[in-house]
Amino acid sequence: MSCRFAASTHAIAGCVIAAILTGLAAATPAATTPITTAAQAGPNMVTAEHSKPMIRGDTAQNSIPSSAEIQRWIHDLASNSIRIRHSASKNLLDAGDAAMPAMKERLNGLTTPEMRHLLREDIGKINVRDFFRGPLITINATNISAQRAFEEICKQAGTTADISRYSDTMPQMQVNLPRVTIHFTKAPFWRVMQQMAVLTHISPVPWYSGQPGLPLSLNGTLSREDFINFEGAFAIVAEYIRYNRAVFLAQPNHPASKAFNMRMAILSNPGKFGPLHVEKAVLSTVVDSHGNSLIRPGQHVIFQSGGGTNQPMAVTDFSIMLRWPAKPGTCITLLKGYATVVVGYRKRTLNLKIRAKGIAHQTIGGLRFSVGKLRLFKGCWQFNFATKYPEGTMTPAEQRIVSQTGKFNGVIYSAVGTVLYSNKWSQAGNGQQGWTYTIRIERGGKPARITIPVYTRQKRLKLPFHFKDIPMP
Repeated sequence: MSCRFAASTHAIAGCVIAAILTGLAAATPAATTPITTAAQAGPNMVTAEHSKPMIRGDTAQNSIPSSAEIQRWIHDLASNSIRIRHSASKNLLDAGDAAMPAMKERLNGLTTPEMRHLLREDIGKINVRDFFRGPLITINATNISAQRAFEEICKQAGTTADISRYSDTMPQMQVNLPRVTIHFTKAPFWRVMQQMAVLTHISPVPWYSGQPGLPLSLNGTLSREDFINFEGAFAIVAEYIRYNRAVFLAQPNHPASKAFNMRMAILSNPGKFGPLHVEKAVLSTVVDSHGNSLIRPGQHVIFQSGGGTNQPMAVTDFSIMLRWPAKPGTCITLLKGYATVVVGYRKRTLNLKIRAKGIAHQTIGGLRFSVGKLRLFKGCWQFNFATKYPEGTMTPAEQRIVSQTGKFNGVIYSAVGTVLYSNKWSQAGNGQQGWTYTIRIERGGKPARITIPVYTRQKRLKLPFHFKDIPMP
């Protein structure tokens, strides 16, 4: 079997993208058209033509049911037939957001106990599904700067674009952003970001900068050559050798080991999800073009990067170990399995003023946080950030909050809103009662406020992946 890079892998359902790239050199400014966003899109908006679905599991959108159909299904929830009730419940669940107003209205009206149970169950499932689906992006822009496009896309996703003008792999090369033309209507966030990566070569990078927003740089996690699956608010990427980056599909290790490593990444939606930890990866099928099975026995995940479990990363890298056969093929014709991840959600924000006199307090999830004692020491501003633990043994939820704040993954602002930088802090206190951190501001002015995101809930998810025709190392 010959290996090919399937063009259909990168066809985008429901969008037409035209790139106006002026190269990575500065270009003469051109006329632009305004961005049309989700809030502005009207019924007369030109829709993009539909192409073949890009990924496994993608299907065309179901037609929206009529109001009469929704009311009939709600009425059927009171049927004496369990078959009719469960069929109606399934239809309402499939209708999703279109049925929500009518279901909520009926829930507040006259219902039977079974009807109330099914309505609440469907409403809960739709809310969870919508939450983990992630934001849908609408953007209709012609010949605009990539900076402006990234900013608008990230704004609709509830975050900001933190674009580095330097290459992830070539720090000496400064990037001049191109101009792009991009049209999407209610498309998943990571689909839009992947197409922006194709147009600009700029995409999310697997580091935590300590600053607000989604970190983006040249030659990031997404590119035209990547193999990508989309799973709701998440994207799973199979990475391999690209430019001067580290070897993602590595050369075989020492011959005695008969193994090689493959680098993968999970992208989680910024602004909505917190720390993500890969518990395990289970491979059901990995076959090369000679028919060899490449699955090794035992644990398949051998490494996870991305700041551990206490920082809200947009990109979490992990590696899987595969068997190197005696007579390898030229490509992995099928790689199928799933990753089990634990992801934080339900975001709360610590938002405390920094004062020279007096202490600012805030309590989240049973833990009390305090900020104060602002002073100037050897030409640098310093202040204290303290955590007080509850008495007795902490609950798992409290321990998660401690782990997120323990590495001080917050943002410090001046009085005029400038982001200040701190790369030095010291820790003191009793580990049973809490800790006090002394944080030093290296540059940028006098600190006035600190914010730290805290994700108070956790959910375990199974994210499937399905890749074809990945080149062997």
